[in-house]
Amino acid sequence: MVDEDFLAHELALPEGHGKDHVVQWHVFRSREAAAAFMPHVKLAEGQQLVGGYTRDSVGPLWWVGVQVDDLDRWGNRTAVNKHGASA
Repeated sequence: MVDEDFLAHELALPEGHGKDHVVQWHVFRSREAAAAFMPHVKLAEGQQLVGGYTRDSVGPLWWVGVQVDDLDRWGNRTAVNKHGASA
């Protein structure tokens, strides 16, 4: 079972530069969709799930991402990216 408590906390989306060590994230339009996605993320050593909720001009959104403890060990800093909103 994946702990989804962090989805209840307001947290802005990552900026996409890797400064926060979040290397990949997905954005969802419902908490349920975000929670359903979480068990499918495979983490390696030194990685953890992070995320939360925020809003944009369309409405609320939730995000789930992978945060790494060491960007240099993780690899390519230019590969930091996000995936768009899903229902």
